[in-house]
Amino acid sequence: MNPAPLQLHRGKSGPGRLDPATIVEPTPERMAPVRETALPTTAAHPPLFAVLGAHGGAGASTLARWWAPAADTGLAWPGSPRTTQRVIVAARLCMPGLTAAAERLREWHAGYAPDGVTVIGLALTAARPGSVPAMVRRFRSVVAELVEQVYDIGWHDELVCLDLADLAQYSPFAPAPQRRRKSRLTETVPLDVYRAGADIISRIAASHPAAQKDSEDQS
Repeated sequence: MNPAPLQLHRGKSGPGRLDPATIVEPTPERMAPVRETALPTTAAHPPLFAVLGAHGGAGASTLARWWAPAADTGLAWPGSPRTTQRVIVAARLCMPGLTAAAERLREWHAGYAPDGVTVIGLALTAARPGSVPAMVRRFRSVVAELVEQVYDIGWHDELVCLDLADLAQYSPFAPAPQRRRKSRLTETVPLDVYRAGADIISRIAASHPAAQKDSEDQS
């Protein structure tokens, strides 16, 4: 497998963005579609961010269920400004998954995602139990240069026996799962999912104009 070259010089084209002139964008037939309709509101409040699957089977629906403040945007960029356009790209931690993730990230950096879209992280879900092959780890380190934050989600056997609606959910005010207690996924989210959700919410809160002003006032 020969992934497209990644040119990684930081520019000033927006939060977390690389200089589009340094990016080799995917070919048109490899670009993601755009969702023109607003994201669904399935909880008490509109979603704070969207989970975009870089490929089929990326785990986007599971992650969007686990993170209560999220919405599943499938394989499409969220193009409607009526709901959030903050995006977590989801992919499997394998060579095809990483290649697809790199395409979505390069597409965004090159300016081909809809106006208003901001990629705030990459969630990589284990493709199998056990260790990650060295070749995959090396390619992961390359793809990680295309995004501000990478969230690693492990393999959870119980998922194969549960429907999405059965899964517990992370919310910003939920207590962290206990380290030493093995809970069912119907009772609480895994610790790696909790930590990723908490970090995402923290980053979103820190990017709010009021939080940025408070930080400037204190500096």
